[in-house]
Amino acid sequence: MSTLIKPNAVVFGLGPIGLACARAIRSEGMIKLVGLVDIEPAKLGKTVEEITGKPSGAGDEDEKALRVVSSIDDIDVKVDVAVLTTTSHLPNLAPLIKDLVSRGINVISSCEEMVYPWYRHPQLADEIDAAARAGSATVLGTGVNPGFALDLLPVTLASMLRRVNSIRCVRRVDAALRRESLQAKVGATMTVEKFNALKAQKQIGHAGLAESVAMLGRGLGRKVEFGTVTETLEPVLAETPLPSALGLIAQGRVAGIHNTAVWEDQGLRIELDLTMAVGLSDPRDVIEIDGPVQLRMKIPGSIPGDSATVAAILNNIVNVYQASPGFKTMLDVPPAGCHNLDWTPDNLEL
Repeated sequence: MSTLIKPNAVVFGLGPIGLACARAIRSEGMIKLVGLVDIEPAKLGKTVEEITGKPSGAGDEDEKALRVVSSIDDIDVKVDVAVLTTTSHLPNLAPLIKDLVSRGINVISSCEEMVYPWYRHPQLADEIDAAARAGSATVLGTGVNPGFALDLLPVTLASMLRRVNSIRCVRRVDAALRRESLQAKVGATMTVEKFNALKAQKQIGHAGLAESVAMLGRGLGRKVEFGTVTETLEPVLAETPLPSALGLIAQGRVAGIHNTAVWEDQGLRIELDLTMAVGLSDPRDVIEIDGPVQLRMKIPGSIPGDSATVAAILNNIVNVYQASPGFKTMLDVPPAGCHNLDWTPDNLEL
C-alpha cells in the first residue's frame, strides 16, 4: 500500500462499529478520513467526539473537525473508499452500494449478508457485481463472524489436507464483553415468550451463519444452494441473576442465543455451532476437520468480535483499493495482514 496514493475514506453509519472505524482510520497513516455520513437527525452536524462524549483521539485537525452529513453529495472532496456499517441485510444496502460504485467509489462493509451474498441474494449480488465492474469499483463484505472465524479460517486450515469429510466449527462468545447493541441483538434480559415471538418474525438472532456455510462450502469446491442449510435458534437462559449492559438479567430470562447451521452433500458435512450469551463460561473458537488426517484448532477466549470487525475492515481497505472491479468475497482477496503501526487502544474503544 505504501506505493499507492493515500485513499480518502468515508464512514457510513455511526453506531458503535462505525464510530470505532472512524477513530481508527484517523490513526491510520495510510488512509485519510474525509467524511462521516448518517441519517439520524441527532448526529447530523456533530463530530465523532461530540457523538461519543470522548476526548479527541488521533488524527490531524481536518479529520477531527469533520462533522456528520446526511449524504455523499455533501462531501466535496474525492472519495476512494466507503466504509458501510449500517445494516445486516443486503437488500437494505443495495441502493447505496449501486450509487457509490456508479461514482467509482470502492465499498467495504460489515454487512453480514455481503460476506457471501450469492447464497441468499444471487440476483442482487450479480446486479451489484455488474454495477461495480461498470464503475471500475470493488465491493467487499468482511468481518470476524461471518468473514473469518467460521468460514475463511477453516477454509485456510483445510488447505493442509487432500480430502475433507467434515468440518465442525464452534464459537462461544461471552456477550458481557461486547457492546450494548450486541447484547440487545442476542435478546439479553428478554422473557422467553418475547424471544420466541421475535424468532417467529425473524427479528432476532445472528445474521450470516448460513452465509458462512456457503462460503466455507465454496472454499472446498462445493456449491451450497439456498435453502439447503438447516438452521436452528434457541435462547440461552440465565441460571442465576447476571449483570449486563441492559440491566440485571433475572434467573430464567434470556442471556443470549444458541445458533446452529448444518449442510451435508457430496461427501462433505459442515456444521457451525454459535453461542453468544452474557456470562458464558469458557469462551472459545474451535475448528475440527476430519479426513485422512484430523486437524484441530482452538482459540481460547474466542476472537474479540468488536475490535476484530474494525480491524478486518481497516486492514482490508488495502485489498479493496488494489483488487480488480466487482463484488468480491474474502475468498477472492489475499490475506490482509495488519497494516497500522500507529494503533492506540482508544481508537477501537466501543
